[in-house]
Amino acid sequence: MKSFLFGSAAFFLLAGVANAADMPAKAPMKAPPPVTYDWNGFYIGGYFGGVTGNSQAATPLFTSGGAELNQGGVTIGGTLGYNWQFNPHWLVGVEGDFGWLGLAYSVQQWNDNVSVGEKADWYGTARLRFGYVTGPSLLYVTGGGAFVHTSSAFGGTVNTSTNSGWTAGGGIETKLSRSWTAKTEYLYIDVGDSTYNAAFLTGTSPVTVDHRTYHVVKGGLNYKFGEPLEFGPLLGMGPRMPSDHNWNGFYAGVNVGGGISNVHVVGGAGTVPAGSEEDIIGTGFAGGGQIGYNYMLWSKFLVGVEGDFGYLGVNASWRDWNDTVNFFDKTKWYGTARARVGTTTGPALLYFTAGAAWVNLTDTMALTTVSSTGSRTGSGWTAGGGTEVALDARWSARIESLYINVGSDTRFIGIVNGEFKDHFTVVRAGLNYAFGN
Repeated sequence: MKSFLFGSAAFFLLAGVANAADMPAKAPMKAPPPVTYDWNGFYIGGYFGGVTGNSQAATPLFTSGGAELNQGGVTIGGTLGYNWQFNPHWLVGVEGDFGWLGLAYSVQQWNDNVSVGEKADWYGTARLRFGYVTGPSLLYVTGGGAFVHTSSAFGGTVNTSTNSGWTAGGGIETKLSRSWTAKTEYLYIDVGDSTYNAAFLTGTSPVTVDHRTYHVVKGGLNYKFGEPLEFGPLLGMGPRMPSDHNWNGFYAGVNVGGGISNVHVVGGAGTVPAGSEEDIIGTGFAGGGQIGYNYMLWSKFLVGVEGDFGYLGVNASWRDWNDTVNFFDKTKWYGTARARVGTTTGPALLYFTAGAAWVNLTDTMALTTVSSTGSRTGSGWTAGGGTEVALDARWSARIESLYINVGSDTRFIGIVNGEFKDHFTVVRAGLNYAFGN
């Protein structure tokens, strides 16, 4: 949803205030000591980002179909953790976070006078981290337990519960100084299902809310205890961290990740009851390549252009509750042409990106015996952001999130029509090679 823009913009906002670092001063008349990066110890931090929530609701009052909900919102919270760097290049740790979730969403069920909604107030995780240390940067995977406090509404009945499950993801964290780090992280959270009785029609019926999942993309700042109390990275003072990577010039690379469907269908006036809606939940593999050009201003700030093209394998379908209407959305490929702006710490880039986007897709609305299918290459816009860190003088790695809006398409079955609003989110990791200047 559009909330991913807020999470992506957070990366850029963090970058704007964190473009310098304080390093140990050189001893007079001596060669500078080798730079060492100590990740050991406790740390605390805060984060801001975007969330997409997916859930489904069904009742045995009708034998098939249900309601799907694509929720979008923001998250803000805090982090506490401990790292153990058992090798110059390897690290294990534990981390917990707790945050507010701004998810509150409802739909008026297609062709029914029934409202279905889902709200998430807060979440928490307790996770292990395992990562590779490049020196000033950490590339890691993470997983563990998760808890989400939710309220589900079906008709006039609301059920509130705290649901438990699991989470997995990964991220990039890079040092701004000896004590401050900035990170970009993605978490997938699954907290299972719950069942409650809802008042409906002439009596009550059990309602099962299942596949309650969340995609969290966030940017954050951490402070490591046991180091000098530094504020240079936050105030734009001090030299950049040393790096042999030249961010100027052309680069090319590959990326892999996942696509998330944020497709929303709205019924046309006069064909189904006013306000009829349906969401289509789906995920799939995304992968491709990119090429771009960076230009550094005053050795700290980035402006650049980037284009990418790749496979997008979202294949989503859903049968509406209490109807024989089925909705389908399938994507084949996507491409973008974007500008990038950001800042560098020396060995890392933190950036915001936006531009044009294209998605080749097929939208279908089907009744029992008839259907309407439209295939098109939709055009529109995209925006997002991420973190990219140097692995050596030529190679760099990144994590990036893009929100994509490629407009809408209307499908007709007789006098019944549905407008497909085709929106997607792509979260991906990439590897780039910088050409010589």
